[in-house]
Amino acid sequence: MIKNLNDINEINLFLNKFDTQVSDINDPFKKYIGYEINGEIISFLNYSLIYDRIEIEYIYTKDEYRNQGIASILLNYLVELGQKIDCLNITLEVRLSNESAIKFYEKNGFKKVSTRKNYYKEEDGILMLRELV
Repeated sequence: MIKNLNDINEINLFLNKFDTQVSDINDPFKKYIGYEINGEIISFLNYSLIYDRIEIEYIYTKDEYRNQGIASILLNYLVELGQKIDCLNITLEVRLSNESAIKFYEKNGFKKVSTRKNYYKEEDGILMLRELV
């Protein structure tokens, strides 16, 4: 089941995996959608809506639920949402070394656009884009 995440406690469970601070959750431009099984959030996606573009900050799925298509479900939900509100595209950055994430995004219609030198601490980032129109 997909739901919008508004409860800070649900999101807080996952924050230690990322360089995210509680103040980020209160940012009105940042949105969260999650996937729930039996009342437990097992995956979520964080994104920002910037004019006519969506920027994904991260997707997280608990280890025991990975490779079951859940992240793709969240991503497809976001694509449908973007199309409904007339967004032009979705962008994201991914670590150059994160080959499995790059393959996941390519499988889901994203293309590599450019490399951002030292985007992460001592590592390049790959800018990826999926057109919605």
